[in-house]
Amino acid sequence: MRIVLLNPPVPKGRFTNRDLMGGMGIDDDFGVGLGPRFVALLKNEGTRLPVIALAYAAGILASHDVTVLDQSRLDPHDPAALDAVVRARPEWVIAATSFAFLGAELRYLERVREATGAKRMLLHQGATFFADDILKRGLAEAISAGDPEVIVQHLAKGSLAPGLDGVRMADDTGRPVLAVNGFIADLDTLPFPAWEQFMPEGYGYFPLLKQKPFATMLSSRGCPYLCHFCPYPIAQGAPFRPRRPERVADEMEMLASRHGVRAVLFRDPTFSLDIGRVKALARALIERRVPLQFGIETRLDRMDDELIELLGRAGCRSAEFGVDPIDEHTRLASHRRGIKPERAAALIRTMESNGIATAGLFVIGTPGQSDDEMHRTLDWIETLDVSYMNYEVATPFPGTALYTEAVQKGWTRPITLDDLLDGDPKLAFNGVIDLARMKELQDRALSRFYLRPRKVAREVLNRDFFENVRFMTRSGIKFLRGERKA
Repeated sequence: MRIVLLNPPVPKGRFTNRDLMGGMGIDDDFGVGLGPRFVALLKNEGTRLPVIALAYAAGILASHDVTVLDQSRLDPHDPAALDAVVRARPEWVIAATSFAFLGAELRYLERVREATGAKRMLLHQGATFFADDILKRGLAEAISAGDPEVIVQHLAKGSLAPGLDGVRMADDTGRPVLAVNGFIADLDTLPFPAWEQFMPEGYGYFPLLKQKPFATMLSSRGCPYLCHFCPYPIAQGAPFRPRRPERVADEMEMLASRHGVRAVLFRDPTFSLDIGRVKALARALIERRVPLQFGIETRLDRMDDELIELLGRAGCRSAEFGVDPIDEHTRLASHRRGIKPERAAALIRTMESNGIATAGLFVIGTPGQSDDEMHRTLDWIETLDVSYMNYEVATPFPGTALYTEAVQKGWTRPITLDDLLDGDPKLAFNGVIDLARMKELQDRALSRFYLRPRKVAREVLNRDFFENVRFMTRSGIKFLRGERKA
């Protein structure tokens, strides 16, 4: 069977990483003022992630004729995009989807269907949320629900049919058939992702991981914390499903020896949920002398000093985590347990002293946050030794507890597939938070953090001086060209 694995085009001037936010693939455009817009450009220029679900699919479909097309830097109307799909003569196109650009993706895949006759399989949570409507309109033939590998395995075996766990399809009458999400209990039964047709040298995670070639990995799935704004538990389920440390170390060795990969970003929602497991992995990497740098995403309350020291020795060079509001009542409202500010500050210092660059995420404008509290939290963040900060305005992503609460209480109206087909996600709160004011606060926070002379000097004047200057100069020229066009 001839199959195209597709990371689809994105409308001109826009950008997304479809692996982010539990497969929602959010729009990475943010900022209003010049400074924040430049920070957004730097992030988009430096961050390009492969879709790991497509790499797993390539491994599962190894006995089939598979073509991988990463078109995420092309415009849907670029003739070269459709021509590349047509040349592959696919019977199936398996496409990663996003929430922000689902409408553009579906319209592009309509053109693919018309040009090739190929059936369309959609992966990721954005498509899953709208599965019934998509199937009723004939905009896809199959949609994943749960782990994408489940539906891909059925396709590989020839057992794909409506009603199977993890498979959303319509019956012969065009009626969508109900099916529960499908999850793989033992992730070590999956083959390693097949990166042979991908371009690891084209991906990167600058500035947190500067080495290339670059790839991504999963050492676990699932998150039991159920933070009400987070899509990961919706996409991956709450039960924690870890891989064995030895198997993870084997994959890292394979990436280094077979593909020449030098840096890996773990896409686990909470990498160090099981602290003992991660300590065992770190010790295995140290013992085997695996020549890889890696980055993780986790929670500060799932870190301790011994783990940080082991991770630093094993090659961990970055750690991302949520930064909790100072006031406990706001943490509880978001279902965040959190840790005390002074302990968070100490862990950040320990990571930085062990060669692990830290990157925090703070959500601005969750319902119940007062202006005073947000300003006090933002002031406190600037006292931390954290290397990088990402400030996101609260967003009620479909499927999350925050979205359900927002719709029930009239804070937002239900999002529809027509909204996305019209190119307008309309994800915002109606008066519960002042969106314009929150974006202004986001701009102010980004400017205050990144445009401080000490911060600029730290980014430029370090051992990667020449690489940093080249990246900043190249990005600055692109930014200025875009500003002149605007």
